[in-house]
Amino acid sequence: MTTSLARKWLPGILFLSAQLINTVYELTQDTRTVSWAPHTTQVFYRLEAFRHGIPWQKEAVEARYGIAQSQWEAHAEGNLRRLVETVEKQTAGNPDSVRIFYRRNGAPERVFVWKASL
Repeated sequence: MTTSLARKWLPGILFLSAQLINTVYELTQDTRTVSWAPHTTQVFYRLEAFRHGIPWQKEAVEARYGIAQSQWEAHAEGNLRRLVETVEKQTAGNPDSVRIFYRRNGAPERVFVWKASL
């Protein structure tokens, strides 16, 4: 009787365990995979671009990257890093450096710095 009961519950327990493990992994990594809770991360960020040590105006930053200078993102902070790196590879008139100040799900603030290769 125990064997048939185990066969009945084992698939459900395995599936639930896989979902829980994936959710914990998603919350701790910079990734977005198939999950039952795909938007569990909120990244609050602020973008700053500098040319010769002088910060760019808010309008210039927003026009260059196509996003608000200070906002929140519903996905991983890696999206913001990839956006900056892609724009800087493909668009002329690069700033000397770009800083992204971000915090994920209310965690302590972190900084990503992109520097132009001179």
